[in-house]
Amino acid sequence: MPKCMLWTLLLIGAGCGAPARLNPKAVLHQHRGAQMLAHDRLDEAEAEFTLALEYNPHYADAENGMGLIAFRRGDPHEAVECFRRALLHNEDHAEANSNFGVVLLTWEDYEEAERAFRAALAVDPGFTHARYNLAFTLLRLGQLEQAHAELRRVVALAPKMAEARAELGCLLLHINRRAAAGRELHQALILDPGLAAAHRCTARLSRQGGDLVHAEAEARLALRYDPSDAAALFELALTLTLSGRGVEAERELTALVRRRPRFAVARFVLGHLLRGAGRTARARQQLERAVALRPAYPEAQLELADLLRDTNDEDGAREHYMLFLKRVPLDLLEHRARVVQWLGKTDASPDRSR
Repeated sequence: MPKCMLWTLLLIGAGCGAPARLNPKAVLHQHRGAQMLAHDRLDEAEAEFTLALEYNPHYADAENGMGLIAFRRGDPHEAVECFRRALLHNEDHAEANSNFGVVLLTWEDYEEAERAFRAALAVDPGFTHARYNLAFTLLRLGQLEQAHAELRRVVALAPKMAEARAELGCLLLHINRRAAAGRELHQALILDPGLAAAHRCTARLSRQGGDLVHAEAEARLALRYDPSDAAALFELALTLTLSGRGVEAERELTALVRRRPRFAVARFVLGHLLRGAGRTARARQQLERAVALRPAYPEAQLELADLLRDTNDEDGAREHYMLFLKRVPLDLLEHRARVVQWLGKTDASPDRSR
């Protein structure tokens, strides 16, 4: 799945959109604060932004800077309050709107995040990171056509932005536009050879085209650059299985689980592999451990629910299907309708179960 540009975006905010008739000393301290923030000197940045606000209490840029500091310190609630104050002082502050949207993304409040990013783009249509995060949000909401259009605009604004080309390529692959996907993924890897998402989707493209050797190599590259990439690990296991090397895939995953017993992704992929091999009891054990380690894991919730359904544990299946429906990722959108249909047949619609 794509990743929103949280950290990059949160470093570029402080410094634009200052209202008229500011005290020159406030502007000086705000600029110094932005420089300190860019070098990760948070205490010094806080002091500078505080001085700017003492000179001008309604200085939106300085409030935005304080919000960035709060977020970097791991206090998203305080960050939101700062961004809201910035927007009270200047509702057309593009950076504050966009940064507010980033925090909402971390809370998985996608509808409000979309509104925040659109507000930022209404002020500055060329705000590349806000547009990229809008595309990410639309993907989460399942609005694929709009996400595709926004990613195209991001690439037009920033043709050398490898992340945008990679996510565009992955989306094109998802909607079966393989040739176009291959072009975007190739370009992404020229721009950034270490981009895990581009390698992962290239692996999928190669697997679908029957080139399992290249698919395996690309999946392993994706995992080298991002060992936590769940989709890449899944892609590798699937490729090995299709190559007649399911035992090798199981051995690698079992070894990984032993090395990293709290790595939910490895347990999920191993559970999927075991279920496919008909080893239901072990599969259930791994999948239950995966969702215990990481409850907000829709892929594992769906796999476990399907297993429980197939073993006639309707109550267990219902519980995990409902958890799956709380956050359906792009790659699993096609399963949503059949899950809702099954819940309806068992007289447990999502609305009644909440």
